[in-house]
Amino acid sequence: HIYKNYKTTNMAMPLVIVLSLLATCQGETISVTGWCDNAVRIQIAPTTAATATPPEEALAGALIEDNCNPGKPQPLDKTFTSGNIEVKVNEKQGLEIKRVDTGEILFSATYKFDVSSTPGYLQANLTLAAGNKNERIYGLGQGNWTPDGGCASPSSVQHVVPYMRNGQYVRLHQRKFHVSIPFVYSTTGYGFLLNMPGYGGVQVGDYGQGGMEWTASAVVGLDMWITAPPSGTKTRVADTIYKNYADATGHAPMLREDAMIFWQSRNRYKSSSIALSIAKRYEQLDLPVGVFVIDYHNQKVDGDFAPNPDCYPSVKNLSSSIRSMLNATTVFSFWPEAKTASAEFNVLKKNNCLINSDLGGLAIDATSKHCRQLIWEQFLQPRYYNEGVTAYWLDETDGEGTAGGDGELGYNTSFGPPEFASNLWVNNWIRTFTEPVASMGQLEPLALTRGVWAGGQRYGVVLWSSDIESTFEELTVQVPLGVHASMSGIPWWTSDVGGYGCGSAQPNNSTYMQELIVRWYQFGLFCPVFRTHGCRRGQQEPDVAPCVGVSGSCGPNEVWSYGSETQKILESYIRMRHGLKGYIKELAENVTAYGVPTMRPLWYEFPNDEQAYGVNDQYLLGPDYLVAPVTIQNATSRSVYFPSGSSWQHVFDKSVVEGGQRKVIQAPIENFPVYKRV
Repeated sequence: HIYKNYKTTNMAMPLVIVLSLLATCQGETISVTGWCDNAVRIQIAPTTAATATPPEEALAGALIEDNCNPGKPQPLDKTFTSGNIEVKVNEKQGLEIKRVDTGEILFSATYKFDVSSTPGYLQANLTLAAGNKNERIYGLGQGNWTPDGGCASPSSVQHVVPYMRNGQYVRLHQRKFHVSIPFVYSTTGYGFLLNMPGYGGVQVGDYGQGGMEWTASAVVGLDMWITAPPSGTKTRVADTIYKNYADATGHAPMLREDAMIFWQSRNRYKSSSIALSIAKRYEQLDLPVGVFVIDYHNQKVDGDFAPNPDCYPSVKNLSSSIRSMLNATTVFSFWPEAKTASAEFNVLKKNNCLINSDLGGLAIDATSKHCRQLIWEQFLQPRYYNEGVTAYWLDETDGEGTAGGDGELGYNTSFGPPEFASNLWVNNWIRTFTEPVASMGQLEPLALTRGVWAGGQRYGVVLWSSDIESTFEELTVQVPLGVHASMSGIPWWTSDVGGYGCGSAQPNNSTYMQELIVRWYQFGLFCPVFRTHGCRRGQQEPDVAPCVGVSGSCGPNEVWSYGSETQKILESYIRMRHGLKGYIKELAENVTAYGVPTMRPLWYEFPNDEQAYGVNDQYLLGPDYLVAPVTIQNATSRSVYFPSGSSWQHVFDKSVVEGGQRKVIQAPIENFPVYKRV
C-alpha cells in the first residue's frame, strides 16, 4: 500500500525509507553490492534476526574482494544497477533481475524464512522464476550418480547424470561422491551463486519451465551473487559469465607443468625403496611421468604429520631421486584426522585444533587461521616442503567418516555448526597446504582432493571422482562428471584411470581388465589431468624389514602390469599426453586468466547448434579437441556427433569430417574417436 501511494503522490520522502518501511512489514532488509563488473551481491536479512553471530570469514562464503573492490553494501532502493545487471523490487514484493541492454528479465526471486531445526539459525527458501522458461541450467558440482559413502555402489544403481541439470534435485550437503557446488550457468545468459556454505538443496525446473527452488537449512540471512554479460554481448556469453565468476570467487592458479602430463599412482607404494624401483623402471622406459604419488597410510598413525621412518627414512632422498630419474613432482597423501595415538594429537588438542570425530580420530579444524599456521609451520614445511615434497594429496575431504562410518555429521568448526558452514571446511583444509606454497612464489600450488566447495579453485586444486569401480559401466558414468565439475568453476579434474577397484577389479591379465585399462587411458589422455590409480587384483608388495606390519599395497598398476601388448598401447598414450603439453599449457593459461571451463559440453563452443545440447557422452577439451570415449565392452565403433560450423580431423587416422552430422566411427582397441577442430 505504501509503495503504491509513493508512485501516485509527490511525497518528498526518499524511496529507501519507504522500502525500509515495507521491509519492516515483510520482516526483511535487503542490501546490495556491486561485486565485479556486471554483477551484484544481494543479502537479505529478516528483521526477526537469527541469534547466531557467525564470524565475518564465514559470512563471506565463496566471495573475495581481491578482483572486484566491491565497496560497502547499501540498502536496496527501487532499483540498483551494476553494469549490465539491474535489481528491482517488483510489485509482488519480490526481486526482479534484468539484463539492462536488452531489457530481458533473467529471473524473478521470492523468498521466505522459517524456524530451523538448528538452534540460533533460520531456514530459508528461495524461488527463482525463470524469465525464459526454455533456459538450460549447468553446473552444481559433481554428484547424483551413485548413493553416498563407501566405494561407488554397484553399477546397477549408478546412472549417467546429463550435462543439463533441468529436472534434477541436487543436495547441497557435501558427501563422498557428491561434491555439490551451488553455482549455475543459465543459457538465458546469467550466472547464479547461492553463497551459503551449509546444508540444503536445489530443485531445478524442467526444461520448458526453468527456474530453481533453493533451500538452506541453517542461515542468518540469504546471500546470493548474480552476474550478466557486458552490454552488447551477443556471442560467447558463457565466457563472460565464467570470467566474472572467477573474478568474484578467485582465479585458479596456473597448473604446474609437471601436472600437465602423466601421473603415476597406485594403492600403494609401501616404502621408498619400492617407489624408487618403480620410478627407475619408468626412467628405463623413457616415459614422461610428471607426478609420482605416495598414497595413504604412509604415516604410522594419522596425525603424525610425518612419514613412517621405517618405510620412508628420508623424504628428501625420495623426492630428489624421483626428480633426478623422472624430473617429476613427488606427492604424499594426507587424511584430515588426528588419532589419539598420533605424535601430534596433544599439540593439536592443546591448540583447540580438533573438533568432531572423523575416520578413526578427530577432525582437524582448518577454519582456524592459528591451526592452519601451526600445521604448516611446525609440521608440513619442515617435514615435507623443505624436503622437496611441494604438492599434496588430500584424501577423505568430503565428510566421510564424520560421526563414524559414512555418517552425515560434517564439520563442527569455528565458523558454526555443520548445518550452517560445513562446506567451508574443505576449502580451508586445502589452503592449509597450498596458500603457503603460493605465497613463497617459487611453485604453483597443487593439491589433489576428493572434495572442494565454491571458490576452492583459487587454492590450486585437482578434483577427482573418488573410489570407483573398475568396470565399463563405471567408466561410462565418469565421462559427464568432469564436465559438471568444470561447468561449476572447478577446472582441473581427473578420475582413477582404470577405476579404484572397489571389489570389482578383475585380474590384470584378464581380457576384461586389459581392454578396460586401455579404454580408460584413452579417456584420461584427454581429461584435464591424466592420472592412473587403483587397487588391482594381484600380488601385493612383500614386507621388507624394517617396514613391516603396515597396510597392504594391492596389486600392481604400472604400464607393464597388463601384458606386453597392452603396455605398448599405454606407453603410446603417455607419450602422446606429453605431446599435448603445449595445448594443455595454453588451456591452463586461459583458465587462469579468464576462468574458462576445461571440459565443455559441445554447445559451449557451438551455441547455435541445437543438436549439440543433447549430447551427454562427448565433450570438448578446451576449444579444439572433440572427445568421444569408448566406454562399452567389446565395442569397436561408436556414434559421434560433429558440431556444425567446423570441420574435424581424426587425431589418429587424419580423416576429416564436416560438422553438422552424426556418423558411426570405427574404434579399434588401439585408438578411439578424438578429433581436432580444423
